[in-house]
This record gives sequence, structure tokens and C-alpha cells, in this order.
Amino acid sequence: MVVAPQWQPAPPPADDLIYFVMVDRFANGDPTNDVEIDLDDPTAFHGGDIQGVIDQLDTLQGLGVRTVWLSPVFAMRTDKFFEWGAFHGYWTQDLTRVEPRFGDEAKLRELSDQLHARDMRLLLDVVWNHVAMGAPLQAEHPDWFHPSVGIEDWDDPFELVNHEVHGLPDFAQEDPEVYAYLRDSSLGWVRRVRPDGFRVDAVRHMPTEFLASISDDLRQEAGDGFFLLGEDFQGDPVALAETFEAGGFGSMFDFPMHYAMLDVFCDDRHPGRLAAMLSGDDAYPDDQRLVTFLDNHDLPRIMSRCHGDLGRVRRALAFQLTTRGIPAITWGLEAGLEGAGEPENRADMVFGAGHPLEDDIRTLLAFRRRHPALMQGVTEGPHTLSRLMGYERLAPGEVAKIGVFSVDAPVRFPLPRRDGEVLVVDDELRLIQLRADGPSVEIELKPGTLLVQVYDKPSEDGTPRPRVPVPVHLTATSVPMEPGDELLLTGSGRALGNWNPAEPAGVFERQGDAWVLDFDQPGDSVAEVKLVIRRADGSIAWQDGENRYLSVPGLLPGGTMQLVERSIDWPLSPDAI
Repeated sequence: MVVAPQWQPAPPPADDLIYFVMVDRFANGDPTNDVEIDLDDPTAFHGGDIQGVIDQLDTLQGLGVRTVWLSPVFAMRTDKFFEWGAFHGYWTQDLTRVEPRFGDEAKLRELSDQLHARDMRLLLDVVWNHVAMGAPLQAEHPDWFHPSVGIEDWDDPFELVNHEVHGLPDFAQEDPEVYAYLRDSSLGWVRRVRPDGFRVDAVRHMPTEFLASISDDLRQEAGDGFFLLGEDFQGDPVALAETFEAGGFGSMFDFPMHYAMLDVFCDDRHPGRLAAMLSGDDAYPDDQRLVTFLDNHDLPRIMSRCHGDLGRVRRALAFQLTTRGIPAITWGLEAGLEGAGEPENRADMVFGAGHPLEDDIRTLLAFRRRHPALMQGVTEGPHTLSRLMGYERLAPGEVAKIGVFSVDAPVRFPLPRRDGEVLVVDDELRLIQLRADGPSVEIELKPGTLLVQVYDKPSEDGTPRPRVPVPVHLTATSVPMEPGDELLLTGSGRALGNWNPAEPAGVFERQGDAWVLDFDQPGDSVAEVKLVIRRADGSIAWQDGENRYLSVPGLLPGGTMQLVERSIDWPLSPDAI
């Protein structure tokens, strides 16, 4: 019998893979706790429980999972709210008890111990923002909740924190009694069940002061290694980075990269979207602690989002498992589960489906874990060229070159001969072994191909090169300017105003028939940009079409700097500038 080691939460291992289990939808291990099960109703309970997770630990470990994240298992509303089912667990009623349909506290501790015996980790999902509609706690302590007013303006910071999300009674975390209830119930689970961390729901709807304080209290009890993973449905990297740091989190879900991966791999957007996201990583406290994902229980399944195209999903998954951060997958991704919206995206797990993605995940994880550059490497030099996005990941003694080729038609490409390994993902997934003294290899790059070449480089110390500001001279043409108008440039990242026309990178000056702007941009980076006209009356006119991508190289060999000269037309023009 395997004996669990002494519990001591530690930071996520370098080879981590987080696997999200929606308990009711995963496996029914104990039929004696089934209540009102209806497998034909996609909004009803289906019988999954904690014992079912325990029964499938061999399966999860065999897939390569290192961390199991459970949906909320605490006492919860069990009745539907109109047509909406309550099975997901996020309508909690009592944070001090386990939901009987899922098991009991002893069973949860058993799961924790079994995971630790396998050198695996447990994340519990905590809901600190709200309780279920009609929860007894609201009747018992009405003063613990904000007034029953829904959010009307989702851009209003006060409403986001103090009003109700979809009618769910909103905790007043600033109340000392509420704080004590949330803190003490959470610490109770740390002491009795010994999870390795919490996934924190609905972060953007709680005060950062509360989050920072409760994070400190939890770590004082459990140690600095206790993992706090925040969910902020936020596509803005700058705003996400601020919450990451101010809330005291160990990690945040990488929603900006999530949206970029879907845009590129599912919808054929310019791969510069990915490069721009990587270029913005300087904003985060630690980009290696971002948790990347392709789908979750609130979003369309990646198979549906990519229009049922297995090749697109393969490429997206391969990019996720070779980029920086901690990868996470949702139950059933390996079985090819589909679902464009609720409740279809919360379907039951299918075991033994034999879907190709299951082998793909194992292959990609093994590839990632063979190479330190892919597990822990620093990101270097995102760039774009025509319909190409490329960057490097560096680790001591090893380099990984990663490219996404959004070509219009297949092209032949000779692989550089180096000692190492190459991953090619188009409609299929292939691994090629290369030797510096071996035969040359040429591959066909199809539209959307992902190419990863990892090779030994003894001189590489894994230290990122400094990203110094590089002067950029930008010329704009064919702009429909009128007397009194100003032409501005804005875009992704703080240096470009983070898409805020009130804080642009600069104001263009008229030069003949064109407009020019000189500004600095971090080297070895790609930014999404657009022109903006500020009319004489103060109104704003945005440039039409998709964003343009400004690729700025770093220092030349020898440390010399070059002036970057680019031009951009106001009418729809090629994506890269």
C-alpha cells in the first residue's frame, strides 16, 4: 500500500498539468448518495461524486495529470432555478459542510490522501463572492449581504463588487463577521482535508483588499506554498496583471491568451495575436504562473469553438502545451466532448472513448516534460513576418523555437540540422528526430501549421536578453482627416496606452500628404495597434478592420540599435506593418 507523504503544500511542479473535474459530471462511484438523478435531463444531477474521482485516479495519472481541481463540493442549492440546473456546485449554501450528494468530509480527505500518495495535488474550488438564491444563510444573516441590486453597468467598478451577479446574494466581505466566516470556513478545510490550494471563483466581483488579506491568512496557516488560483474573466492583460499582484494570488487564469488562441486556431486570425499576448508578459508578476486553458465549464468546448475541426484543436492544444505557464484542461477534452453553450458544455465524462486527443495529450505532455525549455524556459523575441508568428523559449543548455505558419498555401521548409527534436502539428501530429550530422529534412508547411524545434545549445544560460526601448518611425497614409482633427496611435500594452485613446502612444504630425509619429517601443516584441482620429468635437473614430501588428526587433549583434521604420494605411491593409 502506498503511504501518503507528510502534507506540505508546495508551489506547482514544473511538469504540472491541472485537470478540472466537475464532480457531478465525472463518475458515479457511490450510487447510495444518488438523489433525483435524471441522466436524460442535461440540467439535472447525474450522480457524480468524490468516490467517482477516487475510482478514476489511475486514469487521470495515466493521462499525465499532476493536479486535480474539483468544482465546489460544499453544501449547495440542489433545486433548479427556473430552467437552470444546480448540479455545478457554484450555488453554495454552507461553506462548512460537504454536499451529501457528493460524499462527506472523510471521503474528501481520502481523496486528498490518495492524491498525495501518488505525488499529485488537490485544488478545492471556493466561492467567496456569493451564496445561492434563497440560501438559509441570507435569511439568518441578512446584514451579511449587499443590497439586492443587480449589475447593470459591467464597466462600473463599484457595481462589479457591490451588486449581485445574476441574482446571487452578494457577500459584504468588508463586514468583519463575513470576513471571519469566509476565512474560518476556508481554514477549516485546510486543516482537516489538506488541499494544496484553492481555486477562487469570481475574483473581479470582490474587493482586492479582501482577497489580499484572506490570502495572507491562508498562507500563514498553510505556508507560502499554498496555491491560490484566481478566476478573473478578464481579457485585458494589464488589468489582469493588476489583480494578480494586488489580490495576493499565486496564479491567475490566462484569459487574454485563451481568447488569442481561439482567435488564431479556430477563426484564422493573424498569429500576431499570440505574439502580442506573449509580448505583454512583462506586466505580470510571473508569467510562468499563468494558467493556460482552451475551454472551461463557462465557455464553449474547444471542439465546438473550433467548428468540430480536430486539426484546429490539435494545433491549439500543441501551442498551449509548448508555451509558458501552467497548462490546464477540462474534463472530457481528451474524449472530444462538444458543447457550444450551457448545459451542453457540461456533459458527462466519457471514459474509454479512444478519441485521438487522448493520445495527443500524452504525446504533447511527454514532449513538454522532456525539454526544460518548454517547461520552464523564458520567452524571447516574439516577432511577426507576413503571416508568421515566431518566438523562442530559453533554458540552460537548450533552446526551443516555436512558430505558427498561417500560410495561404502549402510551402516546403528545410529544417535546420541540429541535435534535437521537432514537433510538427497540422491536421496530424508528428515528432521528428534530427542530428546535426544527419541527413537534411524538408517538411511541408500547411496553413496554420505549428512547428516547434528544440535543440541543445550548451552556451545558452537561460537568461533573457534585456528588452530595451527601440525608436520607431511610423508613417500613416490615406487618413480621412478634417480641420481640427488629431491622429493618434493606440494599442496593446502600457507603452501604447492599452487601447485607451485618452492615453495614446503619441499624436502624429503632418508631413506632406502623410502623417508621422516617432515613439519608443520595447524591442523583441509585437504589439497590436490601430490608428484613431480624435475629431475636433472630441468624438473618436477608430480605424476599420482587424488590428495591425507592429513587430519590433531587439538589438543587433554587437548591441547596436536600429531605427524601426514602418508605414500603415488607414484603409484595410495587410495585417503586419
